[in-house]
Amino acid sequence: MVWIIEWDTPTYGHIKAVKRVMYQGRSKYQEIWLVETYEFGKLLLLDGKSQSSEHDEFVYHEALVHPAMLLHPRPQRVLILGGGEGATLREVLKHRSVEEVVMVDIDEDVVKVSRELWGELSAGAFEDPRVRLIIGDALDYIFGSPGKFDVIIADLSDPLEAGPAYKLYTLETYRRIAELLDGGVFVTQAASPTNTPQTHAIIYNTARSAFRFAAYYHAFMNSFSGMWGFVIASNELDPRGMRAEEAERRLRERGVATRFYDAAAHLHMFSVPRHLRELIERERRVSTMSSPAYMPA
Repeated sequence: MVWIIEWDTPTYGHIKAVKRVMYQGRSKYQEIWLVETYEFGKLLLLDGKSQSSEHDEFVYHEALVHPAMLLHPRPQRVLILGGGEGATLREVLKHRSVEEVVMVDIDEDVVKVSRELWGELSAGAFEDPRVRLIIGDALDYIFGSPGKFDVIIADLSDPLEAGPAYKLYTLETYRRIAELLDGGVFVTQAASPTNTPQTHAIIYNTARSAFRFAAYYHAFMNSFSGMWGFVIASNELDPRGMRAEEAERRLRERGVATRFYDAAAHLHMFSVPRHLRELIERERRVSTMSSPAYMPA
């Protein structure tokens, strides 16, 4: 039997048994595994880190996408940084106001493996005429001249020192993202507040140094063996000001079908326990290009 040991830090990790290996390979940027597990069904891993599981990917992707999309009154142009498996794209396209989605992912192999071997994850999203897929460096794209967006979603791999994404978690990048938002909303995956709390806190502290409003929220991910963190930010719209009932009303008005996210889930995600709030709010470090903060490895 094949076992995958996933290390969150050099001294802590969790283990999964593999029923079958569907794909194993190395792209120009990272190690890619697509496996079938006993507890979680299909599971995509990049550089040994779980990205999406058949069991609960909808929790992660709905939590990442919908609070930001609903905070904006009418999102029309959306940018996705990363998200190669296509599930973030799938959730964005549920919003009827969306006219264009630009998705930029550096690793064509991740997109190809996901589309060919786990096509139900994207549910046809890549074929939607509103989508423009760009295989390239998201950092180069946002520091180019991409125009303005209503919502920018960072569905990136963790800020690993040897990984392709750590510069996208820096103050300079967040300030540039703020310039690209025309009164809009930014949201990013932000590591685990329980398994790697310092990384989560630094991402939040970096975002609140770049935006007028910033908030963190969490959802439990069984396949990640812990709570997972997200950071949402804007210069115009305060994410703490959106009531749970308003979020659910907008879901209904836009005809967005969900399995996880509703008023109760929204309230729970933004109701962070005291010990985690205190830990996060104590953090003063900011990740910069010259002094980036990495995930423990």
